[in-house]
Amino acid sequence: MFDIAWSTIKNRKGGFIAAFIAVICGSAVITACGVLFTSGLLSGVAPERYAAATVMVGGRQTKDVKENFDPYYAERVTVPASVAEQISRVDGVDKVVRDHSVEMSLQKDDGSARGEPLPLEHPLYGHGWSSAALGPFELTEGSSKPGSAGETVLDAGLARTAGLKVGDTAQLSVGTTPRVYKVVGLVDTPANGLDRQSAAFFTDAQAEHLSQRPDQLTAIGVLGEDGADAGDLAGKIEDAVSGTEVVTYTGDAIGDLEFLDVGQSRGFLVLLSASFGGTALGVVVFVVSSTLGLVIHQRRRELAVLRAIAATPRQVHKLIGSEVLLVASVGAVLGAVPGFLVAGLLRDAFADIGVLPSDFDLSLNPLPAVAAVLLSVLGALLAGFIAAFRIAKTKPIEALSQSQVEQGELGRTRKGVGVGLLALGLVTSIVLPVLIPGQLAIAGAGGSLVLLMVGSALISPVLVRTTTRVLTPLLMRSRVSGYLAAANSSANARRLSSAVVPLALGTAMALMQLSMLNTVEATAQDQAATGVVSDYVITSGTTGLSTDLAQKVRAVDGVGTVTPVARSQVIITYVEIDKPVSNPFGAQGLEPRDLDRTLDLDVREGSMDQLRGDTVALSRIAADTARLEVGDTADVDLGDGTHKDLKVVALYGKGLGFGDVTLPHGMLTEHTAHQQDSALLVSAADDSSGGQVEAGLRKLAEATPGVGVQSPQEFGAMEQGQFTQQSWTSLIANALLILYVLIAVVNTLVMATTGRSREFGMLRLFGTSKQQTRRMMFLESWVVILTAVVVGIAIAVPPSVGAALGTTGQPIPYIQPLVAGGIVVFVALLGWLSISLPTRSALRGRPIDAVYAGE
Repeated sequence: MFDIAWSTIKNRKGGFIAAFIAVICGSAVITACGVLFTSGLLSGVAPERYAAATVMVGGRQTKDVKENFDPYYAERVTVPASVAEQISRVDGVDKVVRDHSVEMSLQKDDGSARGEPLPLEHPLYGHGWSSAALGPFELTEGSSKPGSAGETVLDAGLARTAGLKVGDTAQLSVGTTPRVYKVVGLVDTPANGLDRQSAAFFTDAQAEHLSQRPDQLTAIGVLGEDGADAGDLAGKIEDAVSGTEVVTYTGDAIGDLEFLDVGQSRGFLVLLSASFGGTALGVVVFVVSSTLGLVIHQRRRELAVLRAIAATPRQVHKLIGSEVLLVASVGAVLGAVPGFLVAGLLRDAFADIGVLPSDFDLSLNPLPAVAAVLLSVLGALLAGFIAAFRIAKTKPIEALSQSQVEQGELGRTRKGVGVGLLALGLVTSIVLPVLIPGQLAIAGAGGSLVLLMVGSALISPVLVRTTTRVLTPLLMRSRVSGYLAAANSSANARRLSSAVVPLALGTAMALMQLSMLNTVEATAQDQAATGVVSDYVITSGTTGLSTDLAQKVRAVDGVGTVTPVARSQVIITYVEIDKPVSNPFGAQGLEPRDLDRTLDLDVREGSMDQLRGDTVALSRIAADTARLEVGDTADVDLGDGTHKDLKVVALYGKGLGFGDVTLPHGMLTEHTAHQQDSALLVSAADDSSGGQVEAGLRKLAEATPGVGVQSPQEFGAMEQGQFTQQSWTSLIANALLILYVLIAVVNTLVMATTGRSREFGMLRLFGTSKQQTRRMMFLESWVVILTAVVVGIAIAVPPSVGAALGTTGQPIPYIQPLVAGGIVVFVALLGWLSISLPTRSALRGRPIDAVYAGE
C-alpha cells in the first residue's frame, strides 16, 4: 500500500505539497510551544553572588496548589533568622552565612543632599560583609573589610562604572533615604561574574539595619565541609528544618533563589505555553484538516474509480492513511527544526516588552520536537480519516456519479452540528460573561472563536451559495465571465468553502486580538487618567519612595492631603467549577483618609473609609472572578507568601487602571521586599495655595535623591503601561497563530486554483479566451473574499463583545478603524493575489495539455 501511496504522491505533487507545507508550519508552531513549556520547567540562570555556596536556603517562592500550576509570589519570601541556628547544627555544615540584601541606588557625593545620579548597568544590592564568602569575593584593593556603619566595599565593576576608587566617598540610598559612605575596598567578582547585578558590602549590622527586617533573612548560605555532597547535605538540612516553610537549592537551581525574576519568568512560560499550546494545537489540526479535505476533494473522481473497481472502504482509508502518513511524517520532522528558531523569536519578543529577562536561555530539549512530530502525524491521520470518510462509505456507482458533480445539499447531521456549534459559540462568548462575569468569562469569550469558526466551516458551502446569490446581479454584468463565475460558485460551493475557511479564520483572529488589545488599552488609559484627581504626584526614579517621605510632604506649606501608594501583587484563592484555583492580581496599598481628594476608584459598593485592619477592596473583575461580595471573606496570600483572610469592604470599577486589589497601606508595604511607596498623591489644601505647594514640592525634590514631581496626566500615562504589557503578551503569542493561518490561506488558495487546470483547459477548448477565464477567476475570487471577510467579521464580533463585557462591563469593544480597515484590505489583497497569480500560471500552457494532464 505504501508503494501505491508513494506513486500517487509523485503524480499529484501539487495537492500533497500544500498538505506538506501545512504540516511543516504546524509542527514548527507546536514545537515552539513545547520549547517554551520545557524552558519554563527546566531553564534558568547560573548563580553569581551565591556561586560558592554548597547549599542555599530560602523561602518557598510558590504557593502549593493541588492539581494545578503553582503560582509564584511577587515578593521575596524571607527566612526566619532563627532557622540559621538550626542549620548550623546539621552534620556536614562548615559555615552558615546569614544574608541580608537590600536594593539601593548610587549617587556621586557632590556635597548636596540629592547627590549626582550615577548611571548603572545593573541593579545595585547592598549586603553584609559576611556574605562575601558565598561568591567568593576577595579584596583586591584596600586593606580591610567595612569596619563601621559609614564604610563600604564595592565590587570592582561597579567602581569602574561609577568612577570611584578606594578613599572616595559615595552616596548610597535606600529608596529616598541617602547616606554617605567611605569606600574602603574593592573586591573582585566571583568566577561566574556579576552580569545581572552590582554589589556593595557593609558591616553585617549595617546591612541588617538597612533591610528594616532584622528578624528575617533574604537567604541563608551554607558552606559544607570538605568532600560534602551538596544533594546529601541539602536533604539533611531539609530534615532539620522540616517544620518551616523553607526550600533548599543546589547547583544551577541556586540562580532561582538569587534572581526572583528567573523563577517568575519560568512560571509565566509554563502558564502561557500551556494555555496557548492547546489553542495552537486546535488551530493546527483545523488548518491541516481543511487542507487535506481539499486535497481529497480534488481526487474524488480518482477515488470513485477505485471504489468502482472493487476497492473496499477499508482499502480507500488505508491508501489515504498511507499517503497522509508519508507526507505528515516527513513534514513534521522537517518542521520541528525551525520550531526551535520560532521559540527563540518569541523569547526575544517577550524580552522586548519586559515580561522575560533578556538573558533568559531556552531549554533546547528534544522532547518538544518528538511531541510535535507525534501530535502532527496523529492530527493529520485523524484529519485524513475524516476527510475520506464520506467517499469511502459511498456505494461505487453513487461515488462515480457524485465525482462528476458536487453533492447539492449538506447532510442534516453536518448542518445540525454546524448550527449547534454556532449557538454554543454565541452562548460562550456573550451569554457567559453576563451570567458568570470575571476572568473565566473572558477566557470563555476568547475560546469561543474556535467554536464559531468550526461551526462556520461546517456550513460554509451554504454561506458561499448565499453570497453567490446576493452577488449574481453584479456578476452577470459580465455576460460570459460573470455567468461562469456565478455558475461555478454555486455548483462548486464545497470547493470554494475550503478556500473561504482559512481566510475567514485569519480575519477573525486578527480582528479579535486587536479588538481585545485596543479595548484594554483604551479602558486602562481612561481609568488611569480620570482616576487620579490629586493636584500633583511624587514619583521616584530609583527603587522607590521611603515611607517617611509622606510626612515630609505633609509638612510642606499649603499641602492638604497626601495619599501614599504602594504596589505589589497578591494571590487570591477561590473555587472555580468545584476546584480550588489560585490566581495572581495586581495590588495597591492605600491610606483611606481623604482618599476622595486624591484618587477616584469608582466605588460601586461599600466604602473605602473602612479600609483598615484585615480588610480588602476589590475591583469588579476580581470580585466577579472570585465570586465575592461586600462582607465576604477573601482568601489572600500577600506578595511575600503571608496568608490573610480579609473582609471585603468595597467593590470598585477602575481595576484596569489601578489594580484589582486594594489593601491598607501598612499591610501591603510590610510584606514587600523594600517596604517603599511607588508614588505619593498630593492635593493642595485649597485652590489658592496651588503655586505655593508646587514650589515647596520641587524644593523638597531637589533635596531628595531620585524624587520627581509629575502632573496627574503624566502619572496616569505611566500607570497604564503594565496593562499594555499584558495585552501585548497575548498579541505576540497569537500573532504566531495568525501568521500560520495566513500561510495556510495562501497555501490553500494556490492549491485550489492550480487544481483547476483541467477545468481551465476545457473552458478554453470550448471557446473561452484567456482574458475571459482570468475575468471569471477574478469575479470568483471576490465571492471567496467577501464571504471570508463577512464570516470573519461576524465570528469576531461575539468574542470581542464578550471580552469587552468581562473587562469593562460594557458590551462595546473598541478597535481603531484604520487598523480594522487595514486588516480587511490586507486579507482581500492576499486572497486576490493567491488566486490571480496561480490562475495566470495555469493559463500559460496549451489547453489540450492541461486537459490530459488533469487525467
